[in-house]
Amino acid sequence: MKKKFNFKRVAAYCMILVLAITGTTGCGLKKEELLEEIELTDTVRWFNATYAILTETNNWDYNLFGGLTNTEKNRKDVRKLLNERWGVTDWNSADINLETIRDKGQRSEFARIVKTMERDGMSDIPEEEREAFLIEHYDIGGEDRAGLYVSWYEMYEEYGIDAITGWDYCRAMSFLGYYYIAGYYGKEEVLDLSLEIAQKIQPLYDSWDELMDSYLRGYEFWSEESSSSRRALYEKIKTRDDSPYEVDFHMELEKTW
Repeated sequence: MKKKFNFKRVAAYCMILVLAITGTTGCGLKKEELLEEIELTDTVRWFNATYAILTETNNWDYNLFGGLTNTEKNRKDVRKLLNERWGVTDWNSADINLETIRDKGQRSEFARIVKTMERDGMSDIPEEEREAFLIEHYDIGGEDRAGLYVSWYEMYEEYGIDAITGWDYCRAMSFLGYYYIAGYYGKEEVLDLSLEIAQKIQPLYDSWDELMDSYLRGYEFWSEESSSSRRALYEKIKTRDDSPYEVDFHMELEKTW
């Protein structure tokens, strides 16, 4: 994904550089107070809801875009996080990472695995015989792994090839939050991209519950662990007065910035 020259972004970075050097504005404010926050409109709350489980897992604030206040300290911390976990160090690597998750993600590997099992006749194997079938026909590492593959195939049978698509799209939304706090994407760009992905998500599901079910299935595929603790967080967030899930899932997503 080639990057167009963005004059607004360059101007914003020049301003950040000046603030980093001087530490204050002409009004005498400290640089920790200067970085722009994104207004919490209903559209932005909708964005935040897609990754509120992760935000809560991090002990961050799901009523802030990206989960954190936009300060120099948080910018440094998120840049370090992106570098150490995902090798994202600048605009270009941020773009590549986002493109991979948004356009391929874990759903590509999920599709490859379940389609291979389907091709080899898994649908015709009785449920109680599927683990033995997998152990016999695939080098997957024993009964525990066979059980995982069986569960993935059951996801496919019940929800289809897009069973975990919500995981990829919600992760893409969360990375956009990271990129904003890290300073790799500017306000206009990050919100425009969030809106594009949100508009891809909305027609695929009928409710927050359906989207989060897909997200949690994807978490189980990606982590090979139970999603029970994350599901509990989701249920907990839904009960709160400030829950982003109070926003209508079917609201008209529009540009509010």
